[in-house]
Amino acid sequence: MDGGPASSSERVRRISDALHKLTGRPPVVDRTRTGATRLSVRVVEQPDRTQTLAVLRVLGLGDRFGHSDNARWPHVWVEIADRPDPPRN
Repeated sequence: MDGGPASSSERVRRISDALHKLTGRPPVVDRTRTGATRLSVRVVEQPDRTQTLAVLRVLGLGDRFGHSDNARWPHVWVEIADRPDPPRN
């Protein structure tokens, strides 16, 4: 990358890849009502401190993130808002 702002699709790919590597599970991809992309990863075991910090750093690359514990399974999620692709020179 050239150091410029990344497009939303690049951010989604980068965050998705990192979460997959850290958790061993591919994230579920959904669209929110506001048009953002939400990535969710199931939490299946208690991670150690190093993994927890790494996941938090990756979640921080998004625009919003959190944790939910619903009837199906506990998971962490991150939302990436749509942004126009940066102009190409």
